[in-house]
Amino acid sequence: MKELIRPKDLTAGRPLPVLLSYSLPMFAGMFFQQAYNLADSWIAGNYIGSVSLGAVGTCYPVTVLYIAVASGLGIGTSIYCSQKFGSGGHRNVKDAVTTALLCFIPCSVVLMLFGLFACPHILTWLSVPKEALLPTRQYLFIYTAGLPFLFLYNITTGVLNGLGNSGTPLIFLIFSSFMNIVLDLVLVLFIPLGIPGLALATILSQAVSSLATLIAVKKLCRRLGGEERSSFSLPVLREILRLAVPSIVQHVFMSTGQLALQNIINGYGVITMAGYSIAFRLNGLYVNSLMALSNALSGFIAQNKGAGKHGRIRQGYRLCLILGGCFTSAVVFLMLADGPAVLSFFVSPDPGKAEIIEAGMGFVRIVVPFYFLVCLKIVTDGALRGIGRMNAFMMSSISDVMVRLLLGNFFSRHWGINGVWWIWPAAWAVGTSVCCLSYRRADGYIAKRAGQSR
Repeated sequence: MKELIRPKDLTAGRPLPVLLSYSLPMFAGMFFQQAYNLADSWIAGNYIGSVSLGAVGTCYPVTVLYIAVASGLGIGTSIYCSQKFGSGGHRNVKDAVTTALLCFIPCSVVLMLFGLFACPHILTWLSVPKEALLPTRQYLFIYTAGLPFLFLYNITTGVLNGLGNSGTPLIFLIFSSFMNIVLDLVLVLFIPLGIPGLALATILSQAVSSLATLIAVKKLCRRLGGEERSSFSLPVLREILRLAVPSIVQHVFMSTGQLALQNIINGYGVITMAGYSIAFRLNGLYVNSLMALSNALSGFIAQNKGAGKHGRIRQGYRLCLILGGCFTSAVVFLMLADGPAVLSFFVSPDPGKAEIIEAGMGFVRIVVPFYFLVCLKIVTDGALRGIGRMNAFMMSSISDVMVRLLLGNFFSRHWGINGVWWIWPAAWAVGTSVCCLSYRRADGYIAKRAGQSR
C-alpha cells in the first residue's frame, strides 16, 4: 500500500499508455460508484416494490445536485493540484489540501442543514405521487444527513487524482461499493428497514471510503517532501474557487434542469416514474463512466499545461475522443440490441413489469442513439477544464440546461412523454455545439504554443 500512495508525473512518456494507466482506475472507480447506486434500484425494484423503485429514482436528481457541489469542489482542487504539481509547486499542493478541507467541509455541514430543512418543500415541488411520498421523504432525508462524508470523499479523491494517483481511490471505492451492496441486502432483507435501509447503507459506505482517502492524502503529502508545514491560504482558496465554481454552476444547472423534467415525468404516474428511474440510472452509469475519462483528460492537460508541454494537450484530447467513441459504440449497441433484458433485471416479476420496462425503453430508444453527441461534449468539457477555460465550459452546460427548462413543458404538451424524452437530444445538441466552438478557439492558442515549445 505504501508504494501505491505516491504522485504520478503525467508530463512524460507516450500519451496513450499514460492516459490509459491514469484513466482506467478512474473509469473503474466511477463504474463501481455508479454500480452501488444501481444496487439501490435493483433491491428496491426486486424486494420492496415499484413504488419504492420510483421513490429512489425521484430522489436521484436531488442527490445529483448534492454531488454536483461536492464534485465541483473536488474538480477545482484536482485541477489546481495538477497544475502546481506539473510546475513543481509542491508547497502550493500542501496548502491546497489544508485550505480545501478547512473551508469546504464546514460548507458541507451548512448545506446538509439546509437540505434537511428544505426536504419536504423539494418533494412538494417535484409533485411526488401520494403513494410514493413517504419512502421518497425517508430516502432523501437520510441521504442528506451524510453530505459531509460525500464532500470529504470528493475533495480527497480530487487531490489524489490531481497528483496522478488514480489507483488508490479505486481500491477504497471497490471496498466501499461491495460494503454498500452487502449493507443494502442486510438492511432490507435481514433487517427489514425498507427504503431507510438503502439510504443508511449509502451513508455508511461513503463514510468508510472518505476516511480512507483522507488517510491516503495525508501520507501522499508527506511523500512530496519539504519541511514546511501546510497552512490555510486565501490566495489558494480564491484560485481553487475560480476553477471550481464554473464546474459547480454547470452541475447545479444540469441538476436543476433534470429536476424540472422530473416534475413533469412524475405527473405521468408511478409506472412511468419507475421505468424512467431504471433507464435514467443506466444513463447515469454511461455518462458518469465517460466523466471519468473527461476528468482524467483534465488532469493530464492541467499537468502538461503547468509543465509547458502544449503539444501533449492536443494529443491527449484526440486520444480521449477515440477511447470515448469506442466505449460509446459498445454501450449504444448493447442498449438498442438488448435493452429490455437489461431493464428487466431491475424489476420484480409482478403484473406491472411489462409496463415499467416499456416506459423505460421509450427513454432508451429516443435518447441512447444520441450518446455520440454526449461523448463529444463530455470529452471536450474535460479539455476545457484542463486548459483553464472554465467560463467556456460553464456556458456550454448552461445552454444545455436552458433548453431543458424552456422546452420541457412545451414538448410534453404537444408530444406527451415521448416529447419529454426528446428534450435530452435537443439539449445535448445545443450544449455540444457551444463547447466545441469554445474548444476550437482555444485550440488555435494551444497549436501556437505547441509550435513555440518545439
